[in-house]
Amino acid sequence: MSSNNIIQIAVVDNNTQLRDVSVKQLKASGFSILFQADTAQQALEKMAGNDLPDVCIVEEDFKAAKLLLETHSHLKVLISSTDDGEKRVTDMLKAGVSGYVLKYADPDEIVTAVKALADGGRYFSLGISGIATEYFTK
Repeated sequence: MSSNNIIQIAVVDNNTQLRDVSVKQLKASGFSILFQADTAQQALEKMAGNDLPDVCIVEEDFKAAKLLLETHSHLKVLISSTDDGEKRVTDMLKAGVSGYVLKYADPDEIVTAVKALADGGRYFSLGISGIATEYFTK
């Protein structure tokens, strides 16, 4: 976490309107937005100076999440998606995401997830927690 104990977040989403909604909610919850990016490449450019966020939220873009984790394996990536398919979730777990929140869950769930990841934990929405549990017990 940053020196002032405020969780710093990066949000990667190519839909500016939806990203703005997420950013407003995160700011209202007391988080600091380190940066916003449309693509993983933009996010990587912003992280080039080693100014890494505590948590990086990636909206729906699974390729972006994989690229970010290939470049910064210790980055805490939280996927926010409507896709709860077992293959998609398992692929993201294999890539190294720290959390996965379903967009149709309680809107405050993303706040809970960010706090969990920033504290070094993991977080998975109830709708996919069984898939995550099975993945980690194998």
